[in-house]
Amino acid sequence: MDKPWFYRQRKGIALLITLITIAVMMVLVGTLISALGSVQKDSRNTASLLQANVYYTNIVNIFKKIKDKELLFSTLYLAPIPFATEEENLLMTVGCRPLANGININWLGLENDTKMYPNYAITQKLFDAVSATYNLSDPVMLEEMLLEAIGNDSGFQQKFHSRLLQKRGIINYQQFAHILERYRLEADDPVVTAIPWEKLFSFTTETNVTDGDYMSAEAVSVLFDMELSVVEEEWIAGSDALKTFTQSYGLEYDKKIFSQKFVEEAECEVTYRYADEPYRFTFVYSQGEVKHFEFFGRQ
Repeated sequence: MDKPWFYRQRKGIALLITLITIAVMMVLVGTLISALGSVQKDSRNTASLLQANVYYTNIVNIFKKIKDKELLFSTLYLAPIPFATEEENLLMTVGCRPLANGININWLGLENDTKMYPNYAITQKLFDAVSATYNLSDPVMLEEMLLEAIGNDSGFQQKFHSRLLQKRGIINYQQFAHILERYRLEADDPVVTAIPWEKLFSFTTETNVTDGDYMSAEAVSVLFDMELSVVEEEWIAGSDALKTFTQSYGLEYDKKIFSQKFVEEAECEVTYRYADEPYRFTFVYSQGEVKHFEFFGRQ
């Protein structure tokens, strides 16, 4: 189909904003390089875990100093940014991904909550659509497993010992993946592992809204009953993306479910080299707080 003039104009504006954003981040890179360069000298002979903690602390401090969080994270959402000292003996990449850009899987447990029923309804719609599209053999069993994990007395949760699994509900994709594996084995349904769950749902208990501006094309396609090919051609994630897209197609959405401002909910991944070996750690930035540091060791 012919693209509306405002879509062509918007793509040009999006490119300009991207270039400006990258330019701003280059300024931030200088600050990070300066801080991390001095850190390397002090921690050169420490274990890789201790070094990761030092890098983590410095990155967190820099994040806190940056006031425009939307600019910071929307840039890091585009692609990991590499950092290096002038001597190029410290190599590091920092990248982030949004955590609230899908329909929250925990809303499946809100059927009896009158106030939150719209959240339940849209989650059930998405789950049913996925089940039908991929022809799950026993979607009722999978939903029961999910509700068991979402509930207060989840025996299923207790089987996993990570400190991230102590809260009520499904709080990350790793926990969700364990449920999928249990379902796959009990239902003998390998199809469940082929579904792009992370592109459709979010897995957090930190926020009760969806950041619609950063949804995937797959989520937009299902939620608004549109052909994926059409959405992929027109959808550009970013500031005001959902508002612009729905207005251009005469669509409506619930503003209580989809946030009207940027949602500070992201997971960041840092890779670096220590003793000529690659290492990785992650952390979560949520509503002004940095937490859930996870060290993954040598890669």
